[in-house]
Amino acid sequence: MTLFTGRGDIAAPRRNKILTALLLAALLSAFSAPPSLAAVDLPEEVVSGSLIYDENEDRYLSPGMVTVIRPDERTGEQRGLPALLDEVPGLRVIRVRGRNGYAVASVRGSTSSQVAVYVDGILMNLQSEAAVDLSAIPVDGVERIEVYRGYVPARFGAQAMGGVINIVTKSPGERKTTVSLGAGSFGRYKGSLSHSAPLGGGKFFGSLGYETYDGDFEFWNDNDTAHNKTDDYYAIRRNNGFENADILLKWSDAHWKARASWTRRYRELPYQARGNDKPGVPQRPGAILDTDRWDASLGRSQESGDVNWSWELTYTGQKKRYESRRGASISAIGGMQVSESEYGASRFGASVNASSSLGERHFLELLAAYSTERLDVNGDTLFQYLGGRSDYRHDEWDFSVQDTVALDRAGTFLLTPSLRWHKLNDDSHFTWQAALSKEFSHGWMLKTAYGTYARAPNLYEKYGDGAYILPAESGMKWETGTQFDVGLMWNGSAMNARSDISLSAFRRETEDLIEFIVANPRYGVYRNLDDSETDGVELEASFDWEKWQFAFSATWMDAVSSSSGFRGARLPNRPEWSGFARVTRKFARGSAFVEYQYTGENYADPSETVSFDERKVFNAGVKYDLSPTTRLIAGVNDIFNDADNWRMRPNGLNGPTRILWFPDEGRSYYLTFDVEF
Repeated sequence: MTLFTGRGDIAAPRRNKILTALLLAALLSAFSAPPSLAAVDLPEEVVSGSLIYDENEDRYLSPGMVTVIRPDERTGEQRGLPALLDEVPGLRVIRVRGRNGYAVASVRGSTSSQVAVYVDGILMNLQSEAAVDLSAIPVDGVERIEVYRGYVPARFGAQAMGGVINIVTKSPGERKTTVSLGAGSFGRYKGSLSHSAPLGGGKFFGSLGYETYDGDFEFWNDNDTAHNKTDDYYAIRRNNGFENADILLKWSDAHWKARASWTRRYRELPYQARGNDKPGVPQRPGAILDTDRWDASLGRSQESGDVNWSWELTYTGQKKRYESRRGASISAIGGMQVSESEYGASRFGASVNASSSLGERHFLELLAAYSTERLDVNGDTLFQYLGGRSDYRHDEWDFSVQDTVALDRAGTFLLTPSLRWHKLNDDSHFTWQAALSKEFSHGWMLKTAYGTYARAPNLYEKYGDGAYILPAESGMKWETGTQFDVGLMWNGSAMNARSDISLSAFRRETEDLIEFIVANPRYGVYRNLDDSETDGVELEASFDWEKWQFAFSATWMDAVSSSSGFRGARLPNRPEWSGFARVTRKFARGSAFVEYQYTGENYADPSETVSFDERKVFNAGVKYDLSPTTRLIAGVNDIFNDADNWRMRPNGLNGPTRILWFPDEGRSYYLTFDVEF
């Protein structure tokens, strides 16, 4: 088995032997260790990490580096999932078509396709999409968001090559109703309702959400000719709105759980800014993308002797409709000049999880899963690009086994190896991981992990979306790679504050990387870019005083291509530096906060032809309790309107400085009213 997959590394065979010897030595020491006098308290997989310190959360029990976000800490701030994930070190949210447009995640330099997204245990990644659109996942009913970087627990299967974003919605509980109403700049209106109550021997939770946004903001359009001031003009962004709706229903008792959800995102697709949105000029009709998605699951958990096990059945359906023929005109959006297309996906899945203590020093976890997905394609001019086919089917199998081994009698030194097998149709790959963690006195802990990963190209990457994404060349390969990280964590008291600090370094190597290449503002294509290497450092910390809270995260990352065509060039959309900081001041009936988001310069393409400016965004807000059950929240995003200065710049003498293809809205205001009863 090849442990290190980087090419051209003369020392790789020796390194492989050393790593293999260390792993075997640790395993032998675990299995040959003498029995202890009493059973070691081995933990089940527990999530860890928080930008805001939580005394009830033991971040030390997870084998890898994890950050947890609790949306209730940002209640009323009208933030979607992409904005919440901006706070996570090592994670980069890539936005297409502006701040409120399509958004995907990259973890530690990975592609967005390598990141698996789960909601209540249901995999959101479909074969008909390259990645999960984070902007389409509602967060009003979410209890916590877990971001796993590096080591991926066995219960998530083998598909998460880059990492896992695990979203857990609120659990059914005691009787309570919450209502939230909000408004904001540029025609934003938002409302949500949730209710929890006992029902039929168990507990029920339900939520409804709705949000609409016009998106018609003013911006300075230099017409892509920064050197010529005579053709500049103030423009109003057009065809830039969206409408979201969602429903979530959950019920559970001691053994059974059932869940159903529906989301709809109606999105206008704006033209590139250059030459468009001119005042007094009739607007061309824009295209729209209308997506409906529904999920359902039924599961049961129980104990059989010393074994805890559960099974779950899931169904996911999605219909995505693209239309550019609006009236008598056809929009120019899309590389194939398609006026309409419809993608319908349906997936059935079944999984079994089991866990049990084996002796006094082992805790074993197993996952077996199968899913089958069908994609139906329809459109006016689509078939000539897809060889006349109108439907596709993929069958997937996953099997993972993970063991948590106590290497000492106190249970403070743990080894967590895992083996994973993933099969897609007739092709399959084995991968493995191993993590070591050692807990020291005075709140210190050291963690390290190493593993191999693999991911198959999906239908979306192969065949495009019938509009903006062109079909790829034939013969796309599986992505394969390795990842290593080491982290030092501490929590305790510093400067009279409850403190939580972690520092980690990582390295990722990927072969046959599948990357999205933007050919121009109208279309792009996926293809294998051969190899890439990413090195980085992550820092996150929080300090909690009686009246003040301070939290920050920072990432340094060097993500470069190691293929012959782009050797040494930075990967697109991976800034070298990024960071987040937030200061909160608590007072008698509320709180106030100021925060800062920094994103360094990054490139739009793998050849470093065009770069995006660095971004510095300040936000602020106030939360005031009108009563014990009602709260008013007001705030402003991008206080200094920094978005007005963001530009695309040529690397060398390839052309003029340009406005962004899809400008951001800049400074905006919001007001929210929350009530519980």
